[in-house]
Amino acid sequence: MFFFFVCGTQDFSSNLHGYENLRVVCSRCHNNAVVARKRRQFFTFCFIPIIPISWGEELRCTICNYHQDTNKDQLNSMIMAHPPHPPQWK
Repeated sequence: MFFFFVCGTQDFSSNLHGYENLRVVCSRCHNNAVVARKRRQFFTFCFIPIIPISWGEELRCTICNYHQDTNKDQLNSMIMAHPPHPPQWK
């Protein structure tokens, strides 16, 4: 009898609630594509998340995947320095 098991890690990141409209210029590729993300990395067994490896808030570029750890105090200071622009309707 042969059983096939798959182990690995999986990233279950999502947008950070309350900071969805925050966009920052990436220090690596210089595009306005850095967003605030809630990072959750899990050890998986047969594609089922079992053990959390790391978690926290980060800034991630959607173009070059550069990422930097951050906290909500830094995010609030970024919003105060550069308030998000409301969408323009024609």
